[in-house]
Amino acid sequence: MTKQDTTIDCIIVGYNDVSFSSLWNEAKKFAAFSGRYRALMSESVEYEGQRIPYNVLLNEYWTHKNGKGSNLHVCNIPNLAICYLSSYLKKRNFNIEFVNFFTEEKQRLASLLKCNPKSVAITTTFYTESSPIIEIVRFIKQHNPDTKIIVGGPHVYNLCSLYQDRLTLQDAVLQEIDADIYVNDSQGEVTLSLILHELRQTAAPDFSLIPNLIFRKGNSLCRTIREPENNSLDENVIDWSYFDRSFITPIVHMRTARSCAYKCAFCSYPTLAGPLNLTSLDVVEKELSQLYDAGVKQVLFIDDTFNIPLPRFKKICRMMIDRKFGFDWFSYFRCSNADDETFGLMQESGCKAVFLGIESGDQTILDNMNKAAKIERYKYGIQNLKEHDIMTFASFIIGFPGETRETALNTLNFIEETAPTFYRIMPYYHIKGTPIHKQAKEYGIQGGGYSWKHRTMDWREAFGILEMMYRTIKRSIIVPTHAFDFWGIPYLMANGMSVDELKQFLEFAKDLLLKGLPVPAELHECPIVPEAMHVESLPVKETVLQ
Repeated sequence: MTKQDTTIDCIIVGYNDVSFSSLWNEAKKFAAFSGRYRALMSESVEYEGQRIPYNVLLNEYWTHKNGKGSNLHVCNIPNLAICYLSSYLKKRNFNIEFVNFFTEEKQRLASLLKCNPKSVAITTTFYTESSPIIEIVRFIKQHNPDTKIIVGGPHVYNLCSLYQDRLTLQDAVLQEIDADIYVNDSQGEVTLSLILHELRQTAAPDFSLIPNLIFRKGNSLCRTIREPENNSLDENVIDWSYFDRSFITPIVHMRTARSCAYKCAFCSYPTLAGPLNLTSLDVVEKELSQLYDAGVKQVLFIDDTFNIPLPRFKKICRMMIDRKFGFDWFSYFRCSNADDETFGLMQESGCKAVFLGIESGDQTILDNMNKAAKIERYKYGIQNLKEHDIMTFASFIIGFPGETRETALNTLNFIEETAPTFYRIMPYYHIKGTPIHKQAKEYGIQGGGYSWKHRTMDWREAFGILEMMYRTIKRSIIVPTHAFDFWGIPYLMANGMSVDELKQFLEFAKDLLLKGLPVPAELHECPIVPEAMHVESLPVKETVLQ
């Protein structure tokens, strides 16, 4: 491409927050068969005659409190997949544009599509269903039916992995999305660059020799050979100079590792993402220096377990202290894998809050989950984090195979005893591609998704217990997952909300949430939705093409 050539090779499109009312109405149709409806109920409130998620309530609350309009949304944080792919492709001299948050930037995307870009790539990080992607695809076709639509990332790779032995079903799911090209790889950036090169070179591109593709040819889908990518984190670190300072300040996501060192029974991420891969410490330092020079104030580390391995984590903390970056930083953290020195280094280097994937307060369930953790170490970790003024966001699952009312009560007691700053409880979601499904016969697991039962519990009982726990727990504050979650905490702090103001809002929201939950009643026999009525998706993490 010459300097005079301004043709857009690719527009990269970020997250689409589908209308909550559409999710709610769709889930309501299957309320008797699936817990999806109850899950949405536990993450939303009734307000002025409407069912709304926390982020909408937040803007109503903040507008009323400050007397001026508010349009806060956690997805306005720079999308890491957008930043990574844009940087990767710009380094290779492609002309790239991006739309960070589709929901709020539709007009910008429509304007860019008028420029006749060669392609649009849709990221799929954090999607567990296809409806957000379908909406974007239809929007693109409405505004420019000729541009090639590429979809890759976790959702596509997960679907391809889940249905790798059922290609007819795989085809049906992909045909419903209705894109032109699908990237089937847990990373995918090399594959995307080859697609863009082919589109640039010829008016009649031939994708058959590019690996890791499923592409439309007439009314059928064609598949190319699989050549799993293994891209260097060091060589492909984001060059933040490609981005306007106003876009990346004051808050960004950053990763220093790929995959996870653990093999929890409910998660397929380590299998799909491959072995744990770490960015070199000097490269981490250079990237942090670049962010510091750009004026970034808050860094959100998205590594699955930032403090693994522990010696490396301590070196990163010491480096941030020595360099006097002054970042407020936030991360996922495995509090059972830390020592006394760790917490002091975290505090001194600027750690303000951590996400703790504790999952259960019962040792038997932790063992069933293959968490490789002990309850006492969790208690030790939370206590030390508190003593060092680091907020904790603890995540729990209710209903995992082997769960009983007694084990769930142990989790309730654990939350009340340790009192993490914030917490969430998620109903178990059974996925046939995860390690626990190999023990389906042992646990008597039937069904899938939000519609399941095993020998000791079913989805209805799990939701009843979850709702009881929300009504009972007093010493920790509920934070929902939908359009809020852990990353909402630093995002709101970056936008001028104090921790006390955040807690006040969450207490206000909790009162509305509890009013909208079902009144406790006797549990009835649990219906299981037929497999044909739901399409499973796998847990998603921050991988690319995202």
